[in-house]
Amino acid sequence: MKTALRSLFFFAMLGISSGKLHAQCAVSDIFIQNVRLSGVQVPGSCTITFDITFNIEDNNGNKFIFIHEWIQSQYPNYFQCSNGQTTRNGAIHAPKAPDLVNAFINIGIDNSTDIPTILTSYPADNSVVLTTVTSIIKIVLPDGSVNFTLQGITATYPVSCGTPVVVVADLWSSQSASAQIAHCVNCGILSSEGYMSVAGFIICGSPLRYTATLTNNTAIALNGYYRVYADVNYDGYFTPTTDTLISGPINYSVAAGVGTTSSISGSIPDANLNQDIFLVFTQTTGSGIFASRVFTVRTPECAVLPVILKSFTAKRVNSSNVTLRWETVTEINNNGFDLQSNMGDNKWQSVGFITSQARNGNSNAALIYTYNDLNAARGITQYRLRQVDIDGKSKFSEIRTVRSVGQKGKTIVYPNPSADGRVNVVFEEKEGTRNAALSDMNGRLIRKWKITNGNTIHIDNLEPGIYIMQITIMETGEQTVEKIIVAGVKTR
Repeated sequence: MKTALRSLFFFAMLGISSGKLHAQCAVSDIFIQNVRLSGVQVPGSCTITFDITFNIEDNNGNKFIFIHEWIQSQYPNYFQCSNGQTTRNGAIHAPKAPDLVNAFINIGIDNSTDIPTILTSYPADNSVVLTTVTSIIKIVLPDGSVNFTLQGITATYPVSCGTPVVVVADLWSSQSASAQIAHCVNCGILSSEGYMSVAGFIICGSPLRYTATLTNNTAIALNGYYRVYADVNYDGYFTPTTDTLISGPINYSVAAGVGTTSSISGSIPDANLNQDIFLVFTQTTGSGIFASRVFTVRTPECAVLPVILKSFTAKRVNSSNVTLRWETVTEINNNGFDLQSNMGDNKWQSVGFITSQARNGNSNAALIYTYNDLNAARGITQYRLRQVDIDGKSKFSEIRTVRSVGQKGKTIVYPNPSADGRVNVVFEEKEGTRNAALSDMNGRLIRKWKITNGNTIHIDNLEPGIYIMQITIMETGEQTVEKIIVAGVKTR
């Protein structure tokens, strides 16, 4: 029984085609994530709590968004779905209670403003009970679309926990103020759940590796392919547009029979040290053919390298040069430092490799390093060090930030507004001690800092709202005030 239930504790991904009525209807990457059993279980059903993420075009055509789910045998095909698209012509009235009688999930989103909210009543039919959702996050992606994360969804599947089952979902949206008409439809979205369990772990060392055991929970052979991604932003959610593809597609096969197993393994780049790994499987056999799901492999905190970094600073000296300086207290088995920069596009690139000054990589004396980067960027630039051991192990330093000469103001806050509860505050590049205090609009103190080294504060997990940051330079008493706006929250 434990083997059958185990699949519910991993992520499951919904495979989706981008069917649509109009261009604004493009939807992709729908995932059910963080699945866990919830409350007292009743025979013949399974109550779970989970999160859902998906991407959709960002425009006025998607003022209201709705998600419905059924098990495959009870799917009504209200939209007359074919290859992910509706075949109904003309205006399509929103489904009502008789059409949704067997749906075990009904979710509504009011996306008519910059800050979306979860609907508590269904506009098309007040008798339809909407599923409870704890919170919602909306983030604009680099391609201009938006990613939604719905957290804390609780629903009851009409099958016993661990039963292999195919789930079908419809996602539609409306551009009308009353949400009575479906203008955009993506339907027949398949998810296979309970077919396979995956248990894996990451092996610290050189090379860094992952390994996992696939367990078949059915009487049929399971075949398909998988891809491997790294959780590069450490948010705990798989998002293909932001997480890094490490390898794949790679074929997999598990022989028929409940409890039959197969193993997979592979290497992880050093740059993805201490990041979770997502294994994204697409099934090509059985009733869930071409449905996909994603399993996570949690990373341990791999061994910290024996190099103690006393300080690391970045300072712009003129319009085309930035000086990086760092000092180590001790170095053991150190090969050197890969200096990396990020020009604000979340893409880290190597600036240069600086070999260790320590003899044979070992030193108990203070060592000072400097590097001049030719940088004429017109915006913010972030820097970090990847310290590399002689054996190839590595770890990252804290991030330092510089601005361009043309960026005026002693303090820069970005992104502002913030869509995910994370904000960076960059101070004037000047030596000294700063005290910073963050308060909400009611004057309640949220956090405070004393900054003696570096010129950047990274703030995360802020709730939606408006905040005031007061910054004081202790040597001069000079004070500045910055307003910070948070439009959404995304917790790790």
